[in-house]
Amino acid sequence: MAPAPDQLPFLHRFATSVQVLLTAGLYLQLSVLGGLAATPGFFVLSLVFDATAAWARLPRVAALSVGLFVAYFSYAFFVIFVVAAYRFLTRAGTPLGRYPYYSLKGYQWASYNALILLVRYTCINFMRVTPFINLFHALMGMKLGARVQINTAIIGDSNLIEIGDDTVIGGDVTLVAHAAERGQLITERVRIGRKVTVGLMAVIFPGVEIGDGAVIAANAVLKKGTKVGAGEIWGGVPAVKLGQREARPTTP
Repeated sequence: MAPAPDQLPFLHRFATSVQVLLTAGLYLQLSVLGGLAATPGFFVLSLVFDATAAWARLPRVAALSVGLFVAYFSYAFFVIFVVAAYRFLTRAGTPLGRYPYYSLKGYQWASYNALILLVRYTCINFMRVTPFINLFHALMGMKLGARVQINTAIIGDSNLIEIGDDTVIGGDVTLVAHAAERGQLITERVRIGRKVTVGLMAVIFPGVEIGDGAVIAANAVLKKGTKVGAGEIWGGVPAVKLGQREARPTTP
């Protein structure tokens, strides 16, 4: 049987060598993007360094320490737009479907999610439950409704995720649109409706659809392809339906 069009059999044969080269390339890419995002803050820090050259040691150290934190939070702001601009220029995103790790689509998945990881591992915890985390994921391709609250750093494949108005994604929820199975990546869209509550440390896998007003209990694991109806309450590992929320009367 012929390999899939995007499959590169020779990559599997030299998997370790190829992985090292691709990783080095990703490190270089992230170094450039991270450096560009850090430039405005370090420029300000350099001005503080020059302006305090004649100060006594303790005041100068204090000024430089404050300047360093200003540089860091400046980076956290600018990296959102630097990464998003790179994504726009390269049209990066997680491809839909099933494909081998060592394939062009597999590389596209890795390089796109590396952009998300750059922000996740350097500063995203300071963005949780703020408009900045919503802005970041929206710029990375996520479809977000109004007043969505996101309190987790563990999100991947943003371009395949949709979240409706007034939904709450709880602390340390894992929300991804990919799964690894037998040497292949499987990606499907994740759709979360309006006024949904996803509890602390729940896990949402690819293909999951959650209807409006549903509740996902803390630590629940919604396996690949799970369909949760409107107003349903799910919990457990793997998650199962536990009940149904009572409909609230509408205000006339």
